[in-house]
Amino acid sequence: MLINYSTSSSIGKTKRMNRLFSTNDRCIIVPLDDNLISGDEIGLHNLRNKIKHIENAKPNAVLGYYGSLELMKDTTIPTILNLTASTVRSTHNNKIHITNIERALALGVDAVAAHINVSSKYESEMIKNIGFISEKCDRYGMPLMILAYPRTEGKSEHGEIDENYLSDKESNNDNYVKLVSHCVRIAVELGADIIKTHYTGKPEMFNRVIESANGKPVLIAGGQMVSSLELFTMVKNSIEAGASGICIGRNVFNATNTTKTICALKKIVYSNESINKAMGLLNN
Repeated sequence: MLINYSTSSSIGKTKRMNRLFSTNDRCIIVPLDDNLISGDEIGLHNLRNKIKHIENAKPNAVLGYYGSLELMKDTTIPTILNLTASTVRSTHNNKIHITNIERALALGVDAVAAHINVSSKYESEMIKNIGFISEKCDRYGMPLMILAYPRTEGKSEHGEIDENYLSDKESNNDNYVKLVSHCVRIAVELGADIIKTHYTGKPEMFNRVIESANGKPVLIAGGQMVSSLELFTMVKNSIEAGASGICIGRNVFNATNTTKTICALKKIVYSNESINKAMGLLNN
């Protein structure tokens, strides 16, 4: 019997996507992939304990590599396997393809993720890898989350390394928005079902990024550590600009109280609660 992949895979993707998003199509994902990328960070030193704190808050999903997800084999929280990797010890911008859809299926995950750094000298190879992954995802009914970041090995106009275009984000916001919008459009064209990217700093500007997604859900990354007030403000502004949720790691797992931080973020993302109410929940 010949299997019609176009039909069966559509059913599989729909079921898995429904498990990842809440009833109002919002989503909170906690990435633990820094375990591989950056190593034993402060909040990840006792990984089993940190996972318990995350599970207590019940986010929509946890993103990670095999080692972290293996510790979650008894959880009911959906999981996402990252198929691409690099470390900060070497060519961090070159995200290589490290595992496959078949392993993801064996692990019982609800989606897979792949990362592309747009404007990196390794960009073409990452596009090629994600094209291959996307084709497999369609065949097996597996949702694909593409992490599309503006990141380069080049130097800023002042001569220092500015791989994340942070100076453009602050001083030349229009160019930065165009770059992030291009990141999102690349993800769309490569077959993303979910897109994670950088928040551009202003709600009215980020709305242009959302428009570039052509209806695909966009989740914002957390970036470097900031205060809880700054975090909640960024998340609130992104939701008001049209984001479907967040995929935030170190500002969650390095938080003083990870469980309360996620619960406060859920109030903003799911219910459009005010920043003051979220801060009150965190501090109560």
